[in-house]
Amino acid sequence: MKDNLSMSLYEWPDLAFHHYCLQMYRLNRGTYNTIDQWLYDNGYPEIKRRRRMIIRFLDVMAAEQAKGESKFLSFGRGNLVAELSRFVAQYDKEASAVLAAY
Repeated sequence: MKDNLSMSLYEWPDLAFHHYCLQMYRLNRGTYNTIDQWLYDNGYPEIKRRRRMIIRFLDVMAAEQAKGESKFLSFGRGNLVAELSRFVAQYDKEASAVLAAY
């Protein structure tokens, strides 16, 4: 892929975006696909918005797991969907609070 500084990370082709997630978060393809599909199925059909949510989610998970000894993201059996649900509920709550301030 050509290095194009004007092109947003969220506009990259799917394979390049996944490689970014792999390099930054050590996120395997199956977990990436599960996150992407879950967000799509739960109200994030727009690709740019969904990818922003993926990065936010991975940032939060990486920060939470940085306290532990593992240097790679790990969710364990069945915990990925629970973490996604918790994250989206918290994110929606914060977004609603910001909108209510206007």
